Amino acid sequence: MSKNSQDFQIERDVKYGATANNNEDDLEEEEAEVEVVNGDRKILMYKVIAVVSTCITVILLATVIVLGIFYQRAPVCDQGLPFIPNNLEKPEIFDELTVAELETVRDYLISRKDLNLVSFDEATINSSYIYMIDLLLPLKAAVLKNLDRGGRQPVRTAKVVVFRGDLRPPRVEEYHVGPIPRPTYARLVTNPSYTRSRLPFSARPVSVIEYKALYVHLEQASEDLYFLLRDSYNLAFHNCTRGVDCIIFKDTAPRGLKSGDRKTWFWAFRDIEGSALHPLGLEIQINHESMDTSKWHISRILYNGYLFYSVEELMTQYMDNRITKIAIDPVGFKEHLYSSYVKRGKTNAVPSQGPKLVEPNGRRYMVVGNHIKYIDWDFHVHMRSSTGLQIFDVRFQEERIGYEISLQDAVVMYSGFGPSQSSTVHYDTSMLMGRLTFEMVPGVDCPDTAVFLDAHHFVDTSTPRKFKNAICIFENNGGIPLRRHYESDRRGGFKSYGGLVDYHLVVRTIVSIWSYDFIFDYIFHLNGAIEIKVSQTGYIQSTYALPYESTFGYRIHEFVIGTLHQHLFHFKVDLDINGPRNRYATLDTSVITKPSQWYRDVNHTYIGFEKVDRKREQDVIFETGDASKQRFDIIYNNYATSKFGANRAYRIFNLAMSDLLLEDADVANAARWAKYPLAVTQFKDTEEMSTSIYAQNDPWQPVVDFDRFLFNNESIVDEDLVAWVTMGRIHIPHTEDVPSNTITGNQYSFFLLPFNYFTECPSIGSPNAVRIQPALPPDGNKVDTFGTSFESTCVQESVGPFEYNGRWDHVVSDED
Repeated sequence: MSKNSQDFQIERDVKYGATANNNEDDLEEEEAEVEVVNGDRKILMYKVIAVVSTCITVILLATVIVLGIFYQRAPVCDQGLPFIPNNLEKPEIFDELTVAELETVRDYLISRKDLNLVSFDEATINSSYIYMIDLLLPLKAAVLKNLDRGGRQPVRTAKVVVFRGDLRPPRVEEYHVGPIPRPTYARLVTNPSYTRSRLPFSARPVSVIEYKALYVHLEQASEDLYFLLRDSYNLAFHNCTRGVDCIIFKDTAPRGLKSGDRKTWFWAFRDIEGSALHPLGLEIQINHESMDTSKWHISRILYNGYLFYSVEELMTQYMDNRITKIAIDPVGFKEHLYSSYVKRGKTNAVPSQGPKLVEPNGRRYMVVGNHIKYIDWDFHVHMRSSTGLQIFDVRFQEERIGYEISLQDAVVMYSGFGPSQSSTVHYDTSMLMGRLTFEMVPGVDCPDTAVFLDAHHFVDTSTPRKFKNAICIFENNGGIPLRRHYESDRRGGFKSYGGLVDYHLVVRTIVSIWSYDFIFDYIFHLNGAIEIKVSQTGYIQSTYALPYESTFGYRIHEFVIGTLHQHLFHFKVDLDINGPRNRYATLDTSVITKPSQWYRDVNHTYIGFEKVDRKREQDVIFETGDASKQRFDIIYNNYATSKFGANRAYRIFNLAMSDLLLEDADVANAARWAKYPLAVTQFKDTEEMSTSIYAQNDPWQPVVDFDRFLFNNESIVDEDLVAWVTMGRIHIPHTEDVPSNTITGNQYSFFLLPFNYFTECPSIGSPNAVRIQPALPPDGNKVDTFGTSFESTCVQESVGPFEYNGRWDHVVSDED
């Protein structure tokens, strides 16, 4: 008997009191039953073990498959060529001033007792203090000697703008400070291109120090207007909840009507996302010409189209019901989010990712500090505080094409109802565009593949500021062939196909200024062409809707009119074709009719062109609207020819020419460059900019008058030449500009195109080309990709917008 049977017997005897003489047959039957039960338990246990083992096997197998797919099919793409940060100990010629260099210049100037400077944090408008420190570029000849002939790198020098509020009369002064990093001099200078030897204090940009004093007066006025603000709008400037029921005031410029004025209009908007689309019909002008802030006063107020000369006058007439009152409640207005980026409206789109850039072999461009190399391209980038991004020493296949390509100014001229709208002209360089290049968002503003560079500025501050991700660099696939051709055999087949994708490198920065965002792209193509493109987005400027404002724009919402305006952009293009001694010529087209040499009594009409060398600066001037005189503009070297005898040249091709519509308005005097879609002048180191930071607050008698660049009418034959290019367009806002402009149809471009510069298109050397030749059956076509694979075996690392900061930071050097 088994042990289990014995145990069972003992249990049975105890339970039933059985004795040893029990019937043997009964015991055998019971033992058989026990064995059956135990067998069933074993079978059940085996089944459970089998099921669990199967599940574990399936899970392990699935894990192995998933891991295999991940590691075999989706590795992260390599980074490719390196990105090496700036060497702060040995900055190159075009590198911005380092944080340590900015601090050194600041400390040296403050230590100079003769300047009577105080720190920015302690300054008032009656103090002398540093407003801006920026790099002063060396003379071009010295730079070329260093770059081309191995000469010593020129010493680094700073250009410093100082507000001398302690002098009588007060004035603005500019200093050259050097040598850096151990300065020993601060020379007071006046640029020979300036129209005045002394810079007027009234032309200076408005500093944070002055804004603080201005807002004290606005706060006082808003307290006196509190009843009106609550009664008309259910809003207030104080005693309110930000983002719910607050007002903000935004200033506009110029600040007056003539040179010497300093009277600023502030308009009221609701403090909410997209505030530029929430004007309230209230504008306040403050006269702040005096050096005594206690004498600053409100000189005009505009409310609902009524003009008053004091707060008391407005409130008296308002309380006496002698004017038509505004009665809106934006807090309770259900559609107040029309200006926001909150998703709304009809769409068939579902949440899904769109196409993204992938670099299967990693970056094909190298970034070493501010020095960029991309296939055959080689250049430096620099961020100037006033005008923004500059491109220097541009080379293709080791030959310099240009010394400098840079933005000079972006101007917006408005027309609208009211004293402020009717005279608003924004000169954006005066607002320091470089220090308004805020952080860009990976995956939106620039692709995830982009390399980002930070910028540092010392403007309107006590310490340097760091602007994260102010510049991005990325290679782009244009989604279109750079060149291609299909040749038919005219029998249903083909003779050949050849093509090349339009790969190009983009250097981008975005300037956010007032309500607009301007995207500036410098694009380098494989065929040796450079494209300079401006894309316009952001919010339009708007006014409170009055019945008689239709001349100036359409209603874009219940109480809002979009204001008619013209955009203008000016660029400096210093080309050096086979060296700096160049000429400028136009290829003038015309329609010619003459007797045919092939047929009797038949006239032949055709298009021809004539090369016209322009000898002097004023020979360049031409009208934009004469379509019958289309021409090619070329900068060429008379002593360098192609294999076939043509002069090596680059063409300037402007796709966004626009007349200066307000040419006769004195407020446009500081934008006289806009009269010329193209101007060509003899290079001068002193003519570094076509405008100045003083244009905004004294456009009537500008410190830099571009006409003076041309009026000396110097020779432009075999000289170092500079081309000045203007782009522009009229914008009549419409409802589709809400919430903000889209770049579609709002882009401006000009090109620098090789013109007989190469023997053939240099992109023919690209290994990214494809050539297909037919083969006889049964063989397939012969496809030649010149060693380049079309397979992509990696996924691009995604950065996305989730680590965006959006703030600039005060920074100090490690030495501190």
